Amino acid sequence: MKMNLIMAFMMLGLVACGGSSDDNDSKSKTGAREERGAFEAFERTHLAGQIDGQAWTQISGRVTAPDDEGRSYLTLWDVNIADPCNPAKVGERAVVAKVSLKPSRLELNEERTITISIFDGEMAKSKEVKTGVLKIRKVEGGKLHGALIANHDEQNHLEGSFEVQVCR
Repeated sequence: MKMNLIMAFMMLGLVACGGSSDDNDSKSKTGAREERGAFEAFERTHLAGQIDGQAWTQISGRVTAPDDEGRSYLTLWDVNIADPCNPAKVGERAVVAKVSLKPSRLELNEERTITISIFDGEMAKSKEVKTGVLKIRKVEGGKLHGALIANHDEQNHLEGSFEVQVCR
């Protein structure tokens, strides 16, 4: 009987001690996991979404060598470009962004945007995307590895990872 009573108090003590602080830790850990999880999830899928209301999946791309001001330009296409550094034809829909050739994570906003370009025969139009994240994971072996989550509206949104050639 004494042993059962001691065990009951021990169990009650463990539950009472772990209750409130574990809940707070658990909530903060869950929130951090959810935040990391959402970001990591979009990095695990290939870049795709919609441009101008039509399905879009990144197939080719490039990043230019830095200009005199140190800026490089990332271009992503939904068509196969045999030589992305010297394209003969670039397709009708593209994504363009200024990037750095080093690992970085850029929050899109009023000053830092990406451009979605649409060319319909004679007319070109573009949309500035100000909501999302552009992440450059690494640059090695002549390739830039990155990920993008961008949302302009229901007709123009992209999410996923990409790998493109670095042009010299």
